[in-house]
Amino acid sequence: MPLHSGASSGGQLEEKVDLTAETTQKIEQAQGLVSTSSSNLSSALALLLANEKKCRVGNDTPSLVKTVEASLQLCKDCTDDEALISTLKTLSTRRSQKSKAITALVHKAIPWVLKELDGFTPLEIEIGSKEQKEIREKLIVTLRDITDGKLFLEAERARLTRALAIIKEEDGEISEAAEVLQEVHVETYGSLSKREKVEFILEQIRLTLAKKDYIRAAIVANKINQKVLAEEGMEDEKVTYFTQMLDYHQHEKDAFQLAKDYHHIYSTITIQEDETKWREALMNSLAFLILSPYSSEQQDMMNRINLDPKLEKIPSCK
Repeated sequence: MPLHSGASSGGQLEEKVDLTAETTQKIEQAQGLVSTSSSNLSSALALLLANEKKCRVGNDTPSLVKTVEASLQLCKDCTDDEALISTLKTLSTRRSQKSKAITALVHKAIPWVLKELDGFTPLEIEIGSKEQKEIREKLIVTLRDITDGKLFLEAERARLTRALAIIKEEDGEISEAAEVLQEVHVETYGSLSKREKVEFILEQIRLTLAKKDYIRAAIVANKINQKVLAEEGMEDEKVTYFTQMLDYHQHEKDAFQLAKDYHHIYSTITIQEDETKWREALMNSLAFLILSPYSSEQQDMMNRINLDPKLEKIPSCK
């Protein structure tokens, strides 16, 4: 007999039912069905779906989570990818589905498409396995649809989006990859670290530049706060950002901005530690600064660089 707790009347507490024992029994029964034959998968899923409803209505969230996870595992064990995707869609859209159950569904399935739960690199598929690649992409798309609009899964959505963009880029679909990334306004996400947000936006910039969409690239680039790039530990992101800006400002034929881009790269600590790199960055900054139209800002930058002691290490600048 399931145990009851709480009160369902008066709007004080929701009635909660303890379905732990029954859930364990149903999961074992479902596993037994598919162990005899994978053709029994639909019967096993029907058994678990009925138990899922009991747990959801009875507000037994722990048992609900166990049930939805077991349902996905059965599909995976039977290597029935269509059933897996269908079950994901069904369970995630159940009436008044608990957020913990939806989170459990996503976290259970992510390792089947990504190398790490908190990463974004797609699982590698053997070369020539077109069917497996299609299934991987279809599963990623399904998981993205499930996470859409759910604040408690915004980080997972961002990572799945990057994975989908990687897949499309690998297939030569640059425009499609850029469009996938542009759908996500990652700068508004509160659950991502500053680094993850910056890395995501850098990918948006890279792909928009790759498809020669310079107007969009400029818009996306403005989402990055350069003060964040100046923080300790953000050196790689800073160099990547200003390297991408070189591409944009070359297209715009803006010599002064190119001088500034190179100088930002030059002033980065990690670049300063490599003489070959800082020499190249400083010399390029000087070259474009000389080619820049005369302005007070240009003269100010020239005077500041003139005070740099590293100029003495460049023969042509002595």
